[in-house]
Amino acid sequence: MAKKLSSTQTAVMTWMSRGWKAYSAGGTRVEINGKPVGTVSTMVALEGMGLVTRLGVAAWEVTDAGRALNPAP
Repeated sequence: MAKKLSSTQTAVMTWMSRGWKAYSAGGTRVEINGKPVGTVSTMVALEGMGLVTRLGVAAWEVTDAGRALNPAP
């Protein structure tokens, strides 16, 4: 089943499918490589889809399913 992602979720997964980790920058803001990419609610939705997994309290990494979204070899 194909997963329908919002534009924000797609931007987050573009970074994360290439191996980057996401971190909460305080409050609800989430950053990858120092750039704001979404909110904690974005990450919770991606967790629910099985594309990312939480690392500790304020960080996420991509799952195998999320990594599969990267079209590059």
